[in-house]
Amino acid sequence: MAIAAPQFDLGGFWRENELSAGKAFRTDKPRAPISLSVDDHWLLQEMQVPSSVRYFSDPEHRAEVNRACNDRCEEILGRRFFSESVDLPAVLRIEEVMGSQRQLVEGGTPWLEPGVNSVEELRTKLAEIELWSDADLRQVIFSSGGQVSRSTPRPDGSRAIVTPGSRGPATQATSILGTMNTLYWLIDYPDDMARFFEVLADVIIRYHWILEAETEVVYRGYYWLDDNCALYSPALYERFCYPAMKRVMDEFAPGSEDYRYQHSDSEMRHLLSLLSTLSFSGVNFGPSIPAHVIRQKMPSTEIHGEVAPNTLREKGLEAIVAEVKRDFAEVGHDGGLVVTTCGSISAGTTLESIRGFMWAVHENCRYA
Repeated sequence: MAIAAPQFDLGGFWRENELSAGKAFRTDKPRAPISLSVDDHWLLQEMQVPSSVRYFSDPEHRAEVNRACNDRCEEILGRRFFSESVDLPAVLRIEEVMGSQRQLVEGGTPWLEPGVNSVEELRTKLAEIELWSDADLRQVIFSSGGQVSRSTPRPDGSRAIVTPGSRGPATQATSILGTMNTLYWLIDYPDDMARFFEVLADVIIRYHWILEAETEVVYRGYYWLDDNCALYSPALYERFCYPAMKRVMDEFAPGSEDYRYQHSDSEMRHLLSLLSTLSFSGVNFGPSIPAHVIRQKMPSTEIHGEVAPNTLREKGLEAIVAEVKRDFAEVGHDGGLVVTTCGSISAGTTLESIRGFMWAVHENCRYA
C-alpha cells in the first residue's frame, strides 16, 4: 500500500537515534532507538536488478548498484545502508566447511544446499572433520580463494573488538543435512546427531579462532541467526542445539557484560523458557510473539521488534503507527526496546513506508 512519506528533520532524527542507541533499560535518552534491517533481498527488488547472478558474482558491479541504492536511501531516509567498497572474495561459511554447497540461481540470493544425504555419509563426514588439525581447517576455510581484511590497530596498539556470530545450530543443521533429514534423524539416529552437534560446535569455535587471528581483531560476544529453531520441540532443542550454543557463547561471551543476541523470526515461543537461561542481551523474535510475552520470559533482555515486516510492506501508515505504539506501550517505557521489524524489511517495501516507520517512532516512542 502506497503511503505519503511524512515530513520531518531526517538529520535530527538520526542524531537522536545515535544518542538513544546502546542504552538498554535506560530512559535518559530522547526516545526508543530504531533499527532498519534492509538487506540484499530488499535491494534487488528496490533497484529492479536485472541479474542477481551478476550482482552476487561481480564485486565491482555490486558496489555500483549499492551506491545507486544508497543515493535513493539517503534522499528519503537520510542514511546509506549498503557497502560501496569492492568486496574481497568470500571465505567458506561454516555450513560449507561442514559440507553444504553454495547455490546461486537467477532471481535469487545465494543459498546453501545440503551436502550430506544419508546417515552413512554423515558418519563419514564427521570422522573426516574430527581428524582435522587447525591447519587443515584453515586450508578448508580458504579453499575457495577467499580473503579477509585485516583490521587497523588502535592508536594504543590494541586490537579492535568485534562481535562474531553465525546462523544457529538448528538452522545450520538443516542447511548441512537437509530439513527433513535433520528432523527424522533427531528421532531415528539420536547418537549420530548428538555427535554432529558436538562436531559443529567445535568447528564454529575453531573457525572463529582462525578468522580472529587472520583479521587481527579480538572476538568478544556472540550473535545467532536461528530461524529454523521453530522446527524443534523444547526437548529436542535442549538436547541437541542448546549444548552447542552454550559452549560457543561460553567461549566468546563468558562475562556478564558480554553481548549475547539471538534472531529467530519464526513462531518459536515454545522455546522462550529454555532460551531465557542463556542470558541474552537482546533478541529479535517472530511477529506472532507479542512483546510482553517475550518480556515475561526474558525480563532483563532488550527486545528488538516487534513490528511485522508485512505491515510495513502492505498495510499503510495507520497500521504501522498502531504496531509501534503497541510495542512501546507493552515494553518500551523502561528503555528496554529497540523498535525494528521481526526479521529483515521485506522485499517490495517502499522507501516511503520505511520513512513512515521512522516517523512513527519519532512521534510515539519518546522519553524526553
